[in-house]
Amino acid sequence: MTKITGAMLFFLLWMTRANAQETMITGNWYSKDGSRQYHIRQKDNEWEALLIRSDRKKDTAGKIILTRLQKRKNRYKGVIYSVTDGAHTSVTIRASRKNKDVLILKLKRMLVLDVTIRWYRDPA
Repeated sequence: MTKITGAMLFFLLWMTRANAQETMITGNWYSKDGSRQYHIRQKDNEWEALLIRSDRKKDTAGKIILTRLQKRKNRYKGVIYSVTDGAHTSVTIRASRKNKDVLILKLKRMLVLDVTIRWYRDPA
């Protein structure tokens, strides 16, 4: 009887801890060098990201960068677009294990290794 009670208690604590670790991706994020700022918003059951500010000459504010993001367990999967030429590829997004204010974007490439990009939560 005590083993069952202990197992149930452990399970309940584990479930609450798993829910507490979930990172909300909505909000403002910026690139590693700080030259671009993005806004991720939820639309229905999907998320999308817009470029809201950039210090780079060829970039256009308001352009959609991420679309069709759908949550799968603790990751989001969707499509990422290049700001400069509009090329697109699939992307998987997850929060960093060490710092929940960092998103890790993994872009799929066909011939070479996958590319990893980090976005940082805007503290404001």
